[in-house]
Amino acid sequence: MNANYEPHAFSRRSFLKGAGAVGAAGLLAACGSSSSTASGSTSGAASGSTATTGGLTEVYSYESNVREIESWNVLYSQNASDFNVLTNCVDGLLSADCYGKPVAAIAESWEHNEDASVWTFHLREDVDWCDVNGEVKGHITSKDFLVGSEWVLNQFKNSAFNTSMPLQTIAGAEEYYEYTVEQGDAAADLTYQDMLDHGVGIEAPDDYTLVFTCKNPCPYFDTVAGYVCFYPASEELINELGIEGFRAATYAEMWYCGPYLIEEFVQSNTKSFIPNPNWYGANDHSRFERVVVTMLTDMVTGYQLYQNRELDEIELTESTVTQIQNDSSNEFNHQLCERQPKKFSYQFHFNYQRFNDDGTPDDNWNKAIANTAFRKCFMQGLDLTRYYARTNPINPLKCENDYYTMRGVCYNTQGVEYTSLVGKKMGYGEYDGETMIRLRDNGGDISALKKQAMEELSAIGVTFPVHCWNYILSGNTSAQDSAAVMKQAFTDCFGDDFIVLDVGEYVSSVTKEVVNAHRHSYIQNGWGADFGDPINFLGQEILTDDNAYYSWNYSYIAKVFKEGPADWQADLIATYQEFERLVREADAIVDDIDARYEAFATAEAYMLENCLTMPAQYEVLLCLTHVNDYSKINAMYGICNYKYVDWETSEEAYTTEQYEELAAAYEAAMKA
Repeated sequence: MNANYEPHAFSRRSFLKGAGAVGAAGLLAACGSSSSTASGSTSGAASGSTATTGGLTEVYSYESNVREIESWNVLYSQNASDFNVLTNCVDGLLSADCYGKPVAAIAESWEHNEDASVWTFHLREDVDWCDVNGEVKGHITSKDFLVGSEWVLNQFKNSAFNTSMPLQTIAGAEEYYEYTVEQGDAAADLTYQDMLDHGVGIEAPDDYTLVFTCKNPCPYFDTVAGYVCFYPASEELINELGIEGFRAATYAEMWYCGPYLIEEFVQSNTKSFIPNPNWYGANDHSRFERVVVTMLTDMVTGYQLYQNRELDEIELTESTVTQIQNDSSNEFNHQLCERQPKKFSYQFHFNYQRFNDDGTPDDNWNKAIANTAFRKCFMQGLDLTRYYARTNPINPLKCENDYYTMRGVCYNTQGVEYTSLVGKKMGYGEYDGETMIRLRDNGGDISALKKQAMEELSAIGVTFPVHCWNYILSGNTSAQDSAAVMKQAFTDCFGDDFIVLDVGEYVSSVTKEVVNAHRHSYIQNGWGADFGDPINFLGQEILTDDNAYYSWNYSYIAKVFKEGPADWQADLIATYQEFERLVREADAIVDDIDARYEAFATAEAYMLENCLTMPAQYEVLLCLTHVNDYSKINAMYGICNYKYVDWETSEEAYTTEQYEELAAAYEAAMKA
């Protein structure tokens, strides 16, 4: 246990014995769907502020301490670690059910015109803002959504965060955003009325109606509308705190309209949620009396807390799974449960503008990673099977990721899942969702590629071995073990004469200490879809869009392009330009979903063939749990999956057999 870890101060409740796990039939009853004309989601097993009868009334969960919340302003963040907290405190127009389907939230119904270019949302009339103490501060109307939209589209106010979706979909949004850029500091005085006067396609005909006019037909706009770019904001609070104050508001200053309020927040230690007494959904959904999230330095500590019943769920490390699995008398031997895949597709994001610790350019790495043959050695030569086993030692290849876009984000009109279109263009075998097969030829013979890369790079002054830097949290034993496995994979696959993995450490924030300082050679990071279309993934990697998250914030290829590439970066930039051309060509197809997805698949295959970014893994973890994963919100897009609402739980831990039954029932319901 880390010396800095301090247990939370809350007393663990006493347990009622003998309450068994909810069966598969209960799951199907709990996960109802909601159509666009419904008055609310039917996915609650109980109503009011108490959790499902027979289950837990309080739940104790956890988060890694490298994923502490950094912003309490849902409009100003693009980080899942923030959204996993804020989704419990602030609601938007729509939410999702346990099958990932859009359901009512603040908007109780919605519809669109014939070509899906105009979408109308009808708001509930009983939604209030309240402060952290539960005191009502104001009533939410359509005006609050106009205020929120103007904040997002105003570059001075929101620094271009969360603008990509409205700019891509809403008529006049891009023009207004550019207008705010031109206005500079004067944009601080612009209001939602200025946005409307500028012709942005968002209207409020009355206090409880919102109308969005899209640039083009947008049949997936309901998956966009539920994202934070269209969340409400209080003009009164913004005026009270000022622009900078609202942008950087603390949890004690922010106003809320979601199912929970923050009871207590101890940085890097714990946060606790209690029901919002003013939440509009209190009579239709189940909540817990308290949720406590403990920040863990490592999963070994988490396992100890679970054993002591200080946690109700815990994901397991490789060593813990092996320990439990090899001992038939272990109390948890029959309770190993495999979780649903998390919604994130993880990749190696290469840094094309790496700096040394002293701030000087690391030209040896920068020249190497700009070389196509060098990058392809990662894609074709790096066998990560042993690394996947750190996540899932029983079925490691379930964690292998061969695509950039997350599986299940969208389907064409024939019901064909999008990434299978990419796989066909890449020559991969077909994935049936169950069989563990290796699609791409990684871990293969890369001797010819290696020879080509070394010859081409030696000619421009690169020395070998090339040092590849990855950073982990100091003192995190799980991260240290994973880094050791990765380092061995580099040695086994590349040889110490070609590429060597160096492992550095940071103290608290990988973003502030490593990424912002350009110190990484690569960062393994995941992207979860914000809405149901491939542009949300591929659009993060293009050169000439200020909102391309990875191009600006991780790979820095957009900065390389803007600042002027060196001669040895010319081929890399040309490859990115061709990739962007393919992405924009695909995004221009708005009247034929099948043709659109085929074109995006061509763009994604081009990205993978040139290894601009390398797919890494999915998270398919083993756990011990008192929580039914299949009752949770499970959308492939949006921010709602960590909302502590309508969860089924059990006083007794779920068994492996019970989880397999739950999984089978869930899959059957999905296919029905």
